[in-house]
Amino acid sequence: MNRMAKTRPHPQTAPIAEDALTQFLAWLAGVRRTSPHTVAAYGRDLRDMLVFFRTHRGDAESSAEALMGQLTEADVQAYLAHKMRPSGGLQSIGNGRGNASKATLNRQLSALRSFSRWLATACGAENTQIVHMRGLKVPAPVPRALTAAQTFQVLEAVAPPPVRSVTAQTAEGARAQKRNLALLMMLYGLGLRISEALSLTRADVAGEVVTVTGKGNKQRQVPLPLPVQSALNSWMNASHEAPPTAPLFPNARGKALTPRFAQKMLQDAREALNLPAHATPHALRHSFATHLLNNGADLRTVQELLGHRQLATTQRYLAADTQRLLSVHTAAHPLAKTGRTRG
Repeated sequence: MNRMAKTRPHPQTAPIAEDALTQFLAWLAGVRRTSPHTVAAYGRDLRDMLVFFRTHRGDAESSAEALMGQLTEADVQAYLAHKMRPSGGLQSIGNGRGNASKATLNRQLSALRSFSRWLATACGAENTQIVHMRGLKVPAPVPRALTAAQTFQVLEAVAPPPVRSVTAQTAEGARAQKRNLALLMMLYGLGLRISEALSLTRADVAGEVVTVTGKGNKQRQVPLPLPVQSALNSWMNASHEAPPTAPLFPNARGKALTPRFAQKMLQDAREALNLPAHATPHALRHSFATHLLNNGADLRTVQELLGHRQLATTQRYLAADTQRLLSVHTAAHPLAKTGRTRG
């Protein structure tokens, strides 16, 4: 009884087991090499969640180890409901303002699961309910592609036809144009991610095939269509002195181009051509998949070319063009041809 009557600190000033939390964040940064932005976000999320859980459970003095070991899925569901409801009610607890997006809540759940797994290893405070708790279902965004006309506008803007008289100064500019065109042709003609294209070396190109290293260091062999092969050969011939291990798309110092360079290149083209805001390097990959499917390519083939592990990821491109699918159905299905219905 005396213990229950003991005065508890206010939720906002309750200790948040900084020792355990600080050690976890240091492990993320030092061992896992997690980005500073993610470490900072995880720190904010976990402090907010621990404050809520202590108040929700009426246990403001428990350590993080004890609290995490006692948490149930119902406790976490209560937190999610608290973060998703409009401002008011329990908003004095923690730092939440309500109406949090599902993407934000999934990030917070990821932080909680990671912290729980770390505590299980470091302190023996294992909680399988939390570790195996699934995130909220978030509809996958529909990829936004450029039209074929917009894509060709970008290619022509980045690499206009060369002039006849080439001075010593413009010779380097002509080589840069060939490099930039080859890069964009790899993005649009092969559907590469910008990180995949910029990590290529000259040795990765062998005749009519390029070896691409994708996510998880998974490699795939991608054939080079003639227009892409032509642009690539033009660039490689203009820079033939580079060794096989050199980046395929280097800057003036011989280092691989950065994603920011490609983003700036597309930004300049977008502004000059008055294109939509989604005209980015990644939009060229979306355009590759969308244009192939629009012209009858097999979904499995597009999946293989893109390097998707799951077919469902590739199927998102079909959702981007439901009107085309309806037109195909109308033109090809027997019921649509006869106009008959059964009743």
